[in-house]
Amino acid sequence: MAARIIAIFDTPLDALAASGKLREAGVPRGAITLMSSEPLHDEPFESEHKKSHIGALAIVGGFIGAACAVLLTVLTSRRVDLVTGGMPIVTPWAFGIVVFELTALGAILATIGTMIYEARLARRGASDEYDESVSEGNVVLCVRCEDPSLQETAQAALGSNVRGSD
Repeated sequence: MAARIIAIFDTPLDALAASGKLREAGVPRGAITLMSSEPLHDEPFESEHKKSHIGALAIVGGFIGAACAVLLTVLTSRRVDLVTGGMPIVTPWAFGIVVFELTALGAILATIGTMIYEARLARRGASDEYDESVSEGNVVLCVRCEDPSLQETAQAALGSNVRGSD
């Protein structure tokens, strides 16, 4: 089982500096977790994160919503057997509002679903790396150490800010 080292910092700049020291000491980026009550901006971290697909999936959701709307309106109008006096039963003008609204609904649902998935909001239970001091405005840096040499390196790089390890 991997050991955890948790360090608490008062300011985001101190935490970002400590994460830089850890990376310079040879700790892999995947082993470092930064938690804060506000967004932290660090160029090396941001360039290593995968990009969000929320825009593309919103467009796909819109197309799926539009296809469902067209199927709904066409199948419903043919099933009802309306008497239209020689006019076509399925017209784009009569069903445009339904198609527009279901297109918007598909895009919205796809956006919300992608956001929940990418932000990992649907996971069960709290992360074992979480510390209560995040809610107090501090920044928590957690390092997962797979081998003992990495644990010693991380503790040396973090210095006096280490609150706990297991």
